[in-house]
Amino acid sequence: MYDTCQLATAMLAVAFTALLLITGQRFIEYRLQHEAMIPIVALATLPP
Repeated sequence: MYDTCQLATAMLAVAFTALLLITGQRFIEYRLQHEAMIPIVALATLPP
């Protein structure tokens, strides 16, 4: 019984990690494709 619970917890952790990796990769690809023209860093200057 204890081994079954431990296996289920390990499988849940692996599935959650895989989900985070996949969604993170898709988010990065989306940002690179659709918002490549928007500068990430904008310089701010004070008026003279």
